[in-house]
Amino acid sequence: MTFAIDETIPGFNVNTSADNEFVLQEVLNQVWPSAFFANGDLKPQMNTDLLTSAKVTSTNPETIVYQINPKAVWSDGTPINADDFIYNWQAQSGNSAYTDVGGKPYDDVSTTGYANIKSVTGSNNGDTVTVVFSTPFGDWQSLFGNIVPAHVAKTVGWNTGFNDYTKVISGGPFVISNYVKDQTVTETANPKWWGKKPVLDSLIFRILSDDSAGPPGMQNKEIQIFNPSAASLATKQALAQVPGITSQAPAGLEFEHMDFSQTDPYLAKVQVRQALAYAIDRQDLINRTVGQLSSTIKPIGDRMFMPTQPQYVDNGTAYEKPDLAKAKSLMQAAGMKLGTDGYFQPTSGPQAGKDLTFTLSTTSGQALRQSEEEVVQTDLQKLGVKVTIQNYTASQLFGTILPKGEYQLAIWAWVDTIFPSGNQPLYCSYTNSQACGSNYDHYANPQVDNLLNQAVATVDATQATNLYNQADKILWTDMVSLPFFQRPSQIAWVTNLANVVINTSNQGYTWNAQEWGYKAS
Repeated sequence: MTFAIDETIPGFNVNTSADNEFVLQEVLNQVWPSAFFANGDLKPQMNTDLLTSAKVTSTNPETIVYQINPKAVWSDGTPINADDFIYNWQAQSGNSAYTDVGGKPYDDVSTTGYANIKSVTGSNNGDTVTVVFSTPFGDWQSLFGNIVPAHVAKTVGWNTGFNDYTKVISGGPFVISNYVKDQTVTETANPKWWGKKPVLDSLIFRILSDDSAGPPGMQNKEIQIFNPSAASLATKQALAQVPGITSQAPAGLEFEHMDFSQTDPYLAKVQVRQALAYAIDRQDLINRTVGQLSSTIKPIGDRMFMPTQPQYVDNGTAYEKPDLAKAKSLMQAAGMKLGTDGYFQPTSGPQAGKDLTFTLSTTSGQALRQSEEEVVQTDLQKLGVKVTIQNYTASQLFGTILPKGEYQLAIWAWVDTIFPSGNQPLYCSYTNSQACGSNYDHYANPQVDNLLNQAVATVDATQATNLYNQADKILWTDMVSLPFFQRPSQIAWVTNLANVVINTSNQGYTWNAQEWGYKAS
Protein backbone atom coordinates (compact mmCIF):
# COMPACT_ATOMS: atom_id res chain seq x y z
CA MET A 1 0.00 0.00 0.00
CA THR A 2 0.99 3.61 -0.53
CA PHE A 3 0.93 6.27 2.19
CA ALA A 4 1.08 9.92 1.10
CA ILE A 5 3.39 12.19 3.11
CA ASP A 6 3.61 15.93 2.66
CA GLU A 7 7.28 16.79 3.13
CA THR A 8 10.59 15.91 1.57
CA ILE A 9 13.20 14.20 3.73
CA PRO A 10 16.56 15.93 4.34
CA GLY A 11 18.06 12.85 6.04
CA PHE A 12 17.03 9.73 7.95
CA ASN A 13 18.21 10.30 11.53
CA VAL A 14 15.11 11.77 13.14
CA ASN A 15 17.08 12.21 16.38
CA THR A 16 19.03 15.13 14.85
CA SER A 17 17.81 18.71 14.62
CA ALA A 18 18.50 18.68 10.87
CA ASP A 19 16.18 15.70 10.21
CA ASN A 20 13.54 16.29 12.88
CA GLU A 21 10.33 15.90 10.87
CA PHE A 22 6.99 14.35 11.77
CA VAL A 23 6.79 12.55 8.43
CA LEU A 24 10.22 10.99 8.99
CA GLN A 25 8.94 9.56 12.27
CA GLU A 26 6.12 7.93 10.30
CA VAL A 27 8.69 6.48 7.90
CA LEU A 28 10.89 5.14 10.72
CA ASN A 29 8.18 3.69 12.98
CA GLN A 30 8.57 0.26 11.38
CA VAL A 31 12.34 0.50 10.87
CA TRP A 32 14.21 1.76 13.92
CA PRO A 33 13.07 0.14 17.17
CA SER A 34 11.92 2.01 20.26
CA ALA A 35 11.77 0.78 23.84
CA PHE A 36 8.30 2.33 24.22
CA PHE A 37 5.90 3.92 21.77
CA ALA A 38 2.64 5.86 21.93
CA ASN A 39 -0.32 3.62 21.15
CA GLY A 40 -3.74 4.57 19.78
CA ASP A 41 -4.95 5.48 23.27
CA LEU A 42 -2.04 7.93 23.57
CA LYS A 43 -0.47 5.84 26.31
CA PRO A 44 3.12 4.55 26.49
CA GLN A 45 3.37 0.90 25.47
CA MET A 46 6.45 -1.28 25.80
CA ASN A 47 7.79 -2.73 22.56
CA THR A 48 7.46 -6.43 23.38
CA ASP A 49 9.30 -7.42 20.20
CA LEU A 50 12.39 -5.56 21.37
CA LEU A 51 12.08 -5.99 25.13
CA THR A 52 10.86 -8.70 27.44
CA SER A 53 10.72 -6.29 30.37
CA ALA A 54 11.56 -2.74 31.48
CA LYS A 55 11.34 -2.03 35.19
CA VAL A 56 12.20 0.62 37.75
CA THR A 57 14.34 -1.32 40.20
CA SER A 58 15.32 1.61 42.41
CA THR A 59 14.14 5.17 43.04
CA ASN A 60 17.30 6.35 44.82
CA PRO A 61 19.08 6.57 42.53
CA GLU A 62 16.45 6.06 39.86
CA THR A 63 17.43 2.86 38.06
CA ILE A 64 15.80 1.19 35.07
CA VAL A 65 16.63 -2.34 33.94
CA TYR A 66 15.77 -3.37 30.38
CA GLN A 67 15.78 -6.99 29.24
CA ILE A 68 16.36 -7.18 25.48
CA ASN A 69 14.72 -9.99 23.56
CA PRO A 70 17.67 -12.32 22.74
CA LYS A 71 16.12 -12.85 19.27
CA ALA A 72 16.41 -9.15 18.40
CA VAL A 73 18.83 -8.48 15.52
CA TRP A 74 19.52 -5.74 13.02
CA SER A 75 18.74 -6.49 9.40
CA ASP A 76 22.44 -7.15 8.74
CA GLY A 77 22.37 -9.92 11.35
CA THR A 78 24.14 -7.99 14.15
CA PRO A 79 22.46 -8.52 17.55
CA ILE A 80 20.62 -5.58 19.09
CA ASN A 81 22.19 -5.31 22.51
CA ALA A 82 23.45 -3.03 25.27
CA ASP A 83 26.01 -1.44 22.94
CA ASP A 84 23.12 0.20 21.06
CA PHE A 85 21.61 1.60 24.25
CA ILE A 86 25.00 2.86 25.44
CA TYR A 87 25.75 4.57 22.14
CA ASN A 88 22.32 6.17 21.84
CA TRP A 89 22.64 7.55 25.37
CA GLN A 90 26.13 8.94 24.74
CA ALA A 91 25.12 10.55 21.44
CA GLN A 92 22.16 12.32 23.06
CA SER A 93 23.64 13.03 26.48
CA GLY A 94 24.95 16.50 25.69
CA ASN A 95 28.23 15.48 27.29
CA SER A 96 31.14 16.97 25.32
CA ALA A 97 33.27 13.95 26.25
CA TYR A 98 31.33 12.03 23.59
CA THR A 99 31.74 13.13 19.97
CA ASP A 100 30.71 12.02 16.50
CA VAL A 101 33.14 10.72 13.90
CA GLY A 102 35.85 13.26 13.22
CA GLY A 103 35.47 14.69 16.71
CA LYS A 104 32.41 16.76 15.83
CA PRO A 105 29.77 17.50 18.49
CA TYR A 106 26.62 15.42 18.15
CA ASP A 107 23.68 17.16 16.51
CA ASP A 108 20.74 16.29 18.77
CA VAL A 109 17.13 17.28 18.53
CA SER A 110 17.06 16.91 22.32
CA THR A 111 19.16 15.75 25.26
CA THR A 112 16.17 15.76 27.63
CA GLY A 113 16.32 12.75 29.94
CA TYR A 114 19.56 11.48 28.48
CA ALA A 115 21.38 14.34 30.20
CA ASN A 116 19.97 13.05 33.51
CA ILE A 117 21.64 9.65 33.09
CA LYS A 118 24.77 8.82 35.06
CA SER A 119 25.56 5.48 33.42
CA VAL A 120 24.31 2.84 31.00
CA THR A 121 25.86 -0.61 31.33
CA GLY A 122 25.31 -4.01 29.78
CA SER A 123 25.40 -7.51 31.24
CA ASN A 124 24.11 -10.99 30.48
CA ASN A 125 25.90 -11.04 27.11
CA GLY A 126 24.50 -7.60 26.34
CA ASP A 127 20.85 -8.61 26.74
CA THR A 128 20.45 -6.75 30.04
CA VAL A 129 20.76 -2.95 30.11
CA THR A 130 20.97 -1.05 33.39
CA VAL A 131 20.36 2.70 33.34
CA VAL A 132 21.22 4.73 36.43
CA PHE A 133 20.16 8.37 36.67
CA SER A 134 22.16 11.11 38.36
CA THR A 135 18.94 13.13 38.75
CA PRO A 136 15.40 11.72 38.49
CA PHE A 137 13.54 11.72 35.20
CA GLY A 138 9.78 11.18 35.35
CA ASP A 139 9.30 10.48 31.62
CA TRP A 140 11.88 7.66 31.48
CA GLN A 141 9.62 5.71 29.10
CA SER A 142 10.25 8.41 26.46
CA LEU A 143 13.92 7.40 26.21
CA PHE A 144 15.55 5.07 23.69
CA GLY A 145 13.13 5.82 20.89
CA ASN A 146 14.28 5.39 17.29
CA ILE A 147 17.36 3.47 18.39
CA VAL A 148 20.20 4.06 15.95
CA PRO A 149 22.37 1.01 15.10
CA ALA A 150 25.55 1.71 17.04
CA HIS A 151 27.89 -0.43 14.94
CA VAL A 152 26.88 1.50 11.79
CA ALA A 153 26.77 4.98 13.35
CA LYS A 154 30.25 4.61 14.82
CA THR A 155 31.54 4.24 11.25
CA VAL A 156 29.36 6.53 9.13
CA GLY A 157 28.54 9.10 11.80
CA TRP A 158 25.44 10.11 13.72
CA ASN A 159 25.05 13.60 12.28
CA THR A 160 25.03 12.94 8.53
CA GLY A 161 25.89 9.28 8.05
CA PHE A 162 22.25 8.33 7.64
CA ASN A 163 21.61 10.82 4.85
CA ASP A 164 22.40 7.75 2.75
CA TYR A 165 19.33 5.53 3.12
CA THR A 166 21.37 2.38 2.46
CA LYS A 167 23.02 2.88 5.86
CA VAL A 168 19.64 2.80 7.60
CA ILE A 169 19.60 -0.86 8.55
CA SER A 170 16.45 -2.03 10.28
CA GLY A 171 15.54 -3.38 13.69
CA GLY A 172 11.83 -3.49 12.88
CA PRO A 173 9.31 -5.34 10.67
CA PHE A 174 10.26 -3.39 7.53
CA VAL A 175 13.52 -2.27 5.95
CA ILE A 176 14.02 0.71 3.64
CA SER A 177 14.72 -0.93 0.30
CA ASN A 178 14.66 2.12 -1.98
CA TYR A 179 14.54 5.89 -1.87
CA VAL A 180 13.94 8.23 -4.79
CA LYS A 181 14.73 11.73 -3.56
CA ASP A 182 11.66 13.95 -3.23
CA GLN A 183 9.46 11.19 -4.64
CA THR A 184 9.19 7.90 -2.73
CA VAL A 185 10.51 5.85 0.17
CA THR A 186 9.90 2.14 -0.24
CA GLU A 187 9.88 -0.29 2.68
CA THR A 188 9.69 -4.04 2.30
CA ALA A 189 9.44 -6.86 4.83
CA ASN A 190 12.64 -7.29 6.87
CA PRO A 191 13.94 -10.84 6.19
CA LYS A 192 15.72 -10.84 9.57
CA TRP A 193 12.61 -9.82 11.52
CA TRP A 194 12.09 -12.12 14.49
CA GLY A 195 8.56 -11.03 15.40
CA LYS A 196 5.20 -11.63 13.82
CA LYS A 197 5.50 -11.20 10.06
CA PRO A 198 3.85 -8.00 8.76
CA VAL A 199 0.78 -8.53 6.61
CA LEU A 200 1.83 -6.12 3.86
CA ASP A 201 4.66 -7.01 1.49
CA SER A 202 5.61 -3.38 1.03
CA LEU A 203 4.84 0.05 2.41
CA ILE A 204 5.50 2.94 0.04
CA PHE A 205 5.64 6.57 1.16
CA ARG A 206 4.86 8.93 -1.68
CA ILE A 207 5.94 12.53 -1.18
CA LEU A 208 3.32 15.05 -2.26
CA SER A 209 4.30 18.70 -2.48
CA ASP A 210 0.69 19.84 -2.50
CA ASP A 211 -2.28 18.60 -0.44
CA SER A 212 -4.57 19.04 -3.44
CA ALA A 213 -2.88 16.03 -5.07
CA GLY A 214 -4.11 13.69 -2.33
CA PRO A 215 -7.79 13.19 -3.21
CA PRO A 216 -7.09 12.60 -6.94
CA GLY A 217 -4.39 10.13 -5.93
CA MET A 218 -6.94 8.22 -3.86
CA GLN A 219 -9.49 8.45 -6.66
CA ASN A 220 -6.98 6.91 -9.06
CA LYS A 221 -6.03 4.24 -6.49
CA GLU A 222 -2.43 5.45 -6.47
CA ILE A 223 -2.69 6.22 -2.74
CA GLN A 224 -4.35 4.17 -0.01
CA ILE A 225 -3.74 6.48 2.98
CA PHE A 226 -3.65 10.26 2.86
CA ASN A 227 -2.71 12.49 5.81
CA PRO A 228 -2.59 16.07 4.46
CA SER A 229 -0.20 18.61 5.92
CA ALA A 230 -3.14 20.75 7.01
CA ALA A 231 -6.80 19.85 7.46
CA SER A 232 -9.12 21.97 5.36
CA LEU A 233 -12.69 22.17 4.14
CA ALA A 234 -11.49 21.93 0.54
CA THR A 235 -9.74 18.63 1.26
CA LYS A 236 -12.76 17.33 3.18
CA GLN A 237 -15.06 18.15 0.26
CA ALA A 238 -12.69 16.62 -2.28
CA LEU A 239 -12.38 13.41 -0.25
CA ALA A 240 -16.17 13.20 0.06
CA GLN A 241 -16.28 12.69 -3.71
CA VAL A 242 -13.99 9.65 -3.57
CA PRO A 243 -15.89 6.35 -3.17
CA GLY A 244 -14.71 3.56 -0.89
CA ILE A 245 -12.73 5.59 1.64
CA THR A 246 -13.00 6.47 5.33
CA SER A 247 -12.18 10.02 6.35
CA GLN A 248 -11.77 11.55 9.82
CA ALA A 249 -10.37 14.73 11.34
CA PRO A 250 -9.75 14.19 15.08
CA ALA A 251 -8.10 16.85 17.21
CA GLY A 252 -4.38 16.15 17.26
CA LEU A 253 -1.58 16.62 19.76
CA GLU A 254 -0.24 19.39 17.55
CA PHE A 255 -0.68 23.10 17.28
CA GLU A 256 -0.17 25.72 14.62
CA HIS A 257 1.89 28.75 15.64
CA MET A 258 3.89 31.71 14.42
CA ASP A 259 7.41 32.15 15.74
CA PHE A 260 9.63 35.20 16.08
CA SER A 261 13.33 34.78 15.40
CA GLN A 262 15.24 36.72 18.03
CA THR A 263 18.27 36.77 15.76
CA ASP A 264 16.55 39.78 14.20
CA PRO A 265 17.45 42.98 16.12
CA TYR A 266 13.85 44.21 16.18
CA LEU A 267 12.20 40.90 17.01
CA ALA A 268 14.75 40.54 19.79
CA LYS A 269 12.74 43.27 21.57
CA VAL A 270 9.88 41.82 23.59
CA GLN A 271 7.69 44.88 22.97
CA VAL A 272 7.86 44.29 19.20
CA ARG A 273 6.93 40.61 19.57
CA GLN A 274 4.06 41.52 21.89
CA ALA A 275 2.87 44.23 19.51
CA LEU A 276 2.73 41.84 16.56
CA ALA A 277 0.82 39.31 18.67
CA TYR A 278 -1.72 41.91 19.84
CA ALA A 279 -2.30 42.97 16.23
CA ILE A 280 -3.20 39.50 14.96
CA ASP A 281 -6.83 38.40 15.13
CA ARG A 282 -6.39 34.69 15.79
CA GLN A 283 -10.11 33.89 15.72
CA ASP A 284 -10.46 35.59 12.33
CA LEU A 285 -7.45 33.59 11.12
CA ILE A 286 -9.17 30.40 12.29
CA ASN A 287 -12.50 31.38 10.71
CA ARG A 288 -10.78 31.88 7.37
CA THR A 289 -8.89 28.58 7.51
CA VAL A 290 -9.58 25.51 9.69
CA GLY A 291 -12.71 27.09 11.15
CA GLN A 292 -14.41 26.19 7.90
CA LEU A 293 -13.81 22.56 8.81
CA SER A 294 -15.09 22.80 12.40
CA SER A 295 -16.76 25.64 14.30
CA THR A 296 -15.37 24.31 17.60
CA ILE A 297 -11.75 25.32 16.87
CA LYS A 298 -10.67 28.25 19.05
CA PRO A 299 -7.39 30.08 19.73
CA ILE A 300 -5.30 28.13 22.23
CA GLY A 301 -3.53 29.41 25.32
CA ASP A 302 -1.04 26.69 26.19
CA ARG A 303 2.06 25.40 24.41
CA MET A 304 2.68 22.50 26.76
CA PHE A 305 -0.72 20.79 26.58
CA MET A 306 -3.59 20.75 24.11
CA PRO A 307 -7.24 21.63 24.91
CA THR A 308 -8.19 17.95 24.66
CA GLN A 309 -5.73 17.10 27.45
CA PRO A 310 -6.73 17.44 31.14
CA GLN A 311 -3.51 19.35 31.93
CA TYR A 312 -4.44 22.23 29.60
CA VAL A 313 -4.54 25.75 31.08
CA ASP A 314 -5.40 28.88 29.09
CA ASN A 315 -2.42 31.13 29.80
CA GLY A 316 -3.01 33.36 26.77
CA THR A 317 -6.16 35.23 27.79
CA ALA A 318 -4.42 38.61 27.37
CA TYR A 319 -4.20 37.90 23.63
CA GLU A 320 -7.71 36.47 23.31
CA LYS A 321 -8.77 39.43 21.16
CA PRO A 322 -6.64 41.82 19.07
CA ASP A 323 -5.79 45.20 20.61
CA LEU A 324 -4.42 47.49 17.93
CA ALA A 325 -4.09 50.52 20.23
CA LYS A 326 -1.96 48.54 22.68
CA ALA A 327 0.07 47.12 19.83
CA LYS A 328 0.90 50.61 18.50
CA SER A 329 1.83 51.79 22.00
CA LEU A 330 4.24 48.87 22.37
CA MET A 331 5.84 49.66 19.01
CA GLN A 332 6.49 53.21 20.13
CA ALA A 333 7.91 51.94 23.44
CA ALA A 334 10.31 49.82 21.38
CA GLY A 335 11.72 52.93 19.68
CA MET A 336 9.58 52.91 16.55
CA LYS A 337 8.32 56.11 14.96
CA LEU A 338 5.07 56.13 12.99
CA GLY A 339 5.74 57.60 9.54
CA THR A 340 3.41 59.79 7.53
CA ASP A 341 2.63 56.78 5.30
CA GLY A 342 1.17 54.90 8.28
CA TYR A 343 4.09 52.50 8.75
CA PHE A 344 6.41 52.31 11.72
CA GLN A 345 10.06 53.16 11.12
CA PRO A 346 12.91 52.14 13.42
CA THR A 347 15.07 54.96 14.73
CA SER A 348 18.15 52.73 14.76
CA GLY A 349 19.43 49.48 13.33
CA PRO A 350 19.54 48.13 9.76
CA GLN A 351 16.09 49.48 8.83
CA ALA A 352 16.50 52.91 10.47
CA GLY A 353 14.37 55.54 8.74
CA LYS A 354 12.68 52.92 6.55
CA ASP A 355 9.28 51.26 6.81
CA LEU A 356 9.68 48.28 9.13
CA THR A 357 9.44 45.10 7.03
CA PHE A 358 9.51 41.47 8.12
CA THR A 359 9.68 38.32 6.02
CA LEU A 360 7.11 35.63 6.83
CA SER A 361 7.85 32.03 5.82
CA THR A 362 6.21 28.61 5.84
CA THR A 363 6.30 25.45 3.75
CA SER A 364 5.45 26.06 0.10
CA GLY A 365 2.55 24.41 -1.68
CA GLN A 366 0.16 24.50 1.30
CA ALA A 367 -2.95 26.51 0.58
CA LEU A 368 -4.13 26.68 4.19
CA ARG A 369 -0.86 28.10 5.49
CA GLN A 370 -0.70 30.53 2.64
CA SER A 371 -4.14 31.74 3.76
CA GLU A 372 -2.77 32.11 7.29
CA GLU A 373 0.10 34.18 5.92
CA GLU A 374 -2.31 36.47 4.11
CA VAL A 375 -4.30 37.08 7.31
CA VAL A 376 -1.11 37.87 9.24
CA GLN A 377 0.09 40.13 6.43
CA THR A 378 -3.17 42.09 6.44
CA ASP A 379 -3.36 42.38 10.25
CA LEU A 380 0.21 43.60 10.55
CA GLN A 381 -0.35 46.11 7.77
CA LYS A 382 -3.14 47.58 9.92
CA LEU A 383 -0.58 47.90 12.71
CA GLY A 384 1.87 49.64 10.42
CA VAL A 385 4.30 46.82 9.70
CA LYS A 386 5.00 45.49 6.22
CA VAL A 387 5.23 41.74 5.62
CA THR A 388 6.74 40.02 2.61
CA ILE A 389 6.13 36.33 2.07
CA GLN A 390 9.01 33.97 1.30
CA ASN A 391 8.20 30.27 1.45
CA TYR A 392 10.49 27.26 1.25
CA THR A 393 10.32 23.55 0.60
CA ALA A 394 10.02 21.45 3.76
CA SER A 395 13.61 20.24 3.49
CA GLN A 396 14.84 23.84 3.22
CA LEU A 397 12.66 25.19 6.01
CA PHE A 398 13.20 22.40 8.54
CA GLY A 399 16.65 21.33 7.40
CA THR A 400 18.32 24.74 7.22
CA ILE A 401 16.23 27.89 7.64
CA LEU A 402 14.67 27.19 11.05
CA PRO A 403 17.58 25.33 12.71
CA LYS A 404 19.99 28.12 11.76
CA GLY A 405 17.58 30.90 12.73
CA GLU A 406 17.72 32.29 9.19
CA TYR A 407 14.18 33.66 9.24
CA GLN A 408 12.18 36.46 10.85
CA LEU A 409 8.58 35.24 11.15
CA ALA A 410 7.61 31.64 10.41
CA ILE A 411 4.48 29.49 10.63
CA TRP A 412 4.58 25.76 11.26
CA ALA A 413 3.24 23.17 13.71
CA TRP A 414 4.75 21.26 16.59
CA VAL A 415 3.46 17.71 16.93
CA ASP A 416 3.63 16.84 20.62
CA THR A 417 4.71 13.59 22.16
CA ILE A 418 2.63 12.01 24.92
CA PHE A 419 5.46 13.02 27.27
CA PRO A 420 5.48 16.71 28.36
CA SER A 421 9.27 16.60 28.81
CA GLY A 422 9.38 16.74 25.01
CA ASN A 423 8.72 20.48 25.33
CA GLN A 424 12.04 21.20 27.02
CA PRO A 425 14.24 21.33 23.88
CA LEU A 426 11.76 23.71 22.24
CA TYR A 427 11.95 26.42 24.89
CA CYS A 428 15.12 25.97 26.95
CA SER A 429 17.82 28.56 26.29
CA TYR A 430 19.30 28.26 22.80
CA THR A 431 22.76 28.97 24.22
CA ASN A 432 22.74 25.32 25.26
CA SER A 433 22.78 24.29 21.62
CA GLN A 434 22.96 20.53 22.14
CA ALA A 435 20.15 20.30 24.68
CA CYS A 436 17.96 22.94 23.05
CA GLY A 437 18.47 22.22 19.35
CA SER A 438 14.80 22.79 18.53
CA ASN A 439 14.74 26.30 20.00
CA TYR A 440 14.61 27.86 16.55
CA ASP A 441 13.62 31.24 18.05
CA HIS A 442 17.01 31.71 19.76
CA TYR A 443 15.15 32.47 22.98
CA ALA A 444 16.84 32.39 26.38
CA ASN A 445 15.40 32.78 29.87
CA PRO A 446 17.09 31.21 32.94
CA GLN A 447 13.76 31.23 34.79
CA VAL A 448 12.16 29.06 32.11
CA ASP A 449 15.23 26.80 32.14
CA ASN A 450 14.86 26.34 35.88
CA LEU A 451 11.16 25.50 35.70
CA LEU A 452 11.65 23.04 32.84
CA ASN A 453 14.58 21.38 34.60
CA GLN A 454 12.45 20.98 37.71
CA ALA A 455 9.52 19.61 35.71
CA VAL A 456 11.68 17.07 33.89
CA ALA A 457 13.18 15.84 37.17
CA THR A 458 9.79 15.61 38.93
CA VAL A 459 8.30 12.13 39.12
CA ASP A 460 4.97 13.43 40.48
CA ALA A 461 2.83 14.11 37.39
CA THR A 462 0.66 16.76 39.07
CA GLN A 463 3.66 18.75 40.27
CA ALA A 464 5.32 18.43 36.87
CA THR A 465 2.17 19.71 35.10
CA ASN A 466 2.12 22.78 37.35
CA LEU A 467 5.79 23.50 36.58
CA TYR A 468 5.30 23.14 32.82
CA ASN A 469 2.36 25.54 32.90
CA GLN A 470 4.32 28.02 35.01
CA ALA A 471 6.95 27.98 32.27
CA ASP A 472 4.26 28.51 29.63
CA LYS A 473 2.99 31.63 31.44
CA ILE A 474 6.45 33.15 31.12
CA LEU A 475 6.56 32.18 27.44
CA TRP A 476 3.36 34.18 26.94
CA THR A 477 4.84 37.16 28.78
CA ASP A 478 8.00 36.94 26.68
CA MET A 479 5.91 36.20 23.55
CA VAL A 480 8.32 33.59 22.25
CA SER A 481 5.75 32.32 19.75
CA LEU A 482 2.09 33.00 19.09
CA PRO A 483 0.02 29.78 19.25
CA PHE A 484 -2.85 29.79 16.77
CA PHE A 485 -4.95 26.66 17.24
CA GLN A 486 -4.95 22.95 17.97
CA ARG A 487 -4.75 21.34 14.57
CA PRO A 488 -7.25 18.72 13.46
CA SER A 489 -5.37 15.70 12.14
CA GLN A 490 -7.15 14.88 8.88
CA ILE A 491 -6.76 11.29 7.70
CA ALA A 492 -8.35 9.23 4.91
CA TRP A 493 -7.83 5.59 3.97
CA VAL A 494 -9.41 3.04 1.69
CA THR A 495 -12.19 1.27 3.56
CA ASN A 496 -10.90 -2.21 2.71
CA LEU A 497 -7.64 -1.52 4.57
CA ALA A 498 -7.85 -3.12 8.00
CA ASN A 499 -6.38 -2.19 11.40
CA VAL A 500 -5.78 1.51 10.80
CA VAL A 501 -5.87 2.98 14.31
CA ILE A 502 -5.91 6.76 14.86
CA ASN A 503 -2.81 8.10 16.61
CA THR A 504 -2.62 11.89 16.88
CA SER A 505 0.70 12.03 18.74
CA ASN A 506 4.10 12.57 17.14
CA GLN A 507 4.20 8.78 16.68
CA GLY A 508 2.01 9.18 13.65
CA TYR A 509 -0.45 6.88 11.93
CA THR A 510 2.09 4.21 10.95
CA TRP A 511 2.66 3.27 14.61
CA ASN A 512 0.97 -0.13 13.97
CA ALA A 513 1.51 -0.47 10.20
CA GLN A 514 2.88 -3.98 10.68
CA GLU A 515 -0.75 -4.96 11.42
CA TRP A 516 -2.25 -3.29 8.35
CA GLY A 517 -3.68 -5.48 5.64
CA TYR A 518 -6.47 -5.64 3.09
CA LYS A 519 -9.77 -7.18 4.04
CA ALA A 520 -10.83 -10.28 2.19
CA SER A 521 -13.34 -9.42 -0.53
